[in-house]
Amino acid sequence: MTKKKLKEARLNKGLSQETLADLIGMTQCNYSRRENGKKAISDAEWARVSKALDVKKEDIYEPNSAVKSTNYFMNKPFFTLHDYISAYVELQNENKLLKNKLFLHNKDSKKNSF
Repeated sequence: MTKKKLKEARLNKGLSQETLADLIGMTQCNYSRRENGKKAISDAEWARVSKALDVKKEDIYEPNSAVKSTNYFMNKPFFTLHDYISAYVELQNENKLLKNKLFLHNKDSKKNSF
């Protein structure tokens, strides 16, 4: 749900989303998600926004409604258990290879130091 008070205050100051986002240290895309209610606004972000707009937090604050993350892929999880297990096994194998390389490197370093 759009934060109407926030949007109105921003427009009254003549600021674009991009300009306000720069003032509070985030990208325009991230700011837009918050103003449009797609992402919750933290207390720290409310404080930065109110300071940048030179208004009281209470004048622009609107509670976060139940922000839901929408999965556009037919309500299926982005990663299945199989995906996680495969990635885990792959990382284990990569870890073994790196340990072997490190061992060989250290072994060679000790030979060359004498």
